[in-house]
Amino acid sequence: MLMIKIGICDDEKLITERLERMIGECLREIGQDYEIYTFLSGSGLLEKVQELDAVFLDVIMPVLNGYETGKQINKLNPGCRIIMATGETEHFEEAFKINAVWYLRKPFHKEGIMEALTRVINLSLGMKSVEVYKERNKYQILQRNIKYIRAYNSYTEYFAGNEIFRKEVSLKGAENELDMRLFFRIDKKYIVNILWIDKYKDEKIWIDRNEFILSRRRKSSFYKAYLLYQAEYT
Repeated sequence: MLMIKIGICDDEKLITERLERMIGECLREIGQDYEIYTFLSGSGLLEKVQELDAVFLDVIMPVLNGYETGKQINKLNPGCRIIMATGETEHFEEAFKINAVWYLRKPFHKEGIMEALTRVINLSLGMKSVEVYKERNKYQILQRNIKYIRAYNSYTEYFAGNEIFRKEVSLKGAENELDMRLFFRIDKKYIVNILWIDKYKDEKIWIDRNEFILSRRRKSSFYKAYLLYQAEYT
């Protein structure tokens, strides 16, 4: 599972410290690797926001409030998920305008934080990019857009959309870069993206009319991964 980077922005230091502890507890419980950064102002957060996957953002802050900060986050890092974390109850409309994915009210409770984190993790599935090449040009493609990966000689081929990209990395090296909640290595030659599976029956998988044969020794673990994906992310 890839690391998630989370920011906490509140002008009250005690609140950021408490929220940091609670978020850490929740993420450790679900086995998610993480880094947490705390900020006491919107301007401080914006200096770091391009590196973050999610932000717990207070509404009422001096100079740059949560709403204005949220608008800047959407410009600087559209993939960063915003969780409004506030003691106020009348800011739902503002949260909607800045595309907040969750709304937490103070005082914070662990159950609510866990729900917010689960939402963020599910939405971030496959949203990190991978560097690949085509005709000596470098590209960044989202993992969720990769349909399958094939080992070929000393490199790997990435099938995304109607295009084929390449990278000088082993299949094992490719695995290390991928979000394995979404991908599964079915044999010595192929990694498939569960999101793109059209049909699965016995030891056969179909993606875009391409048929793949699942290794028998991987059948049980694939079935578990496939069911987990269906249950948690669809």
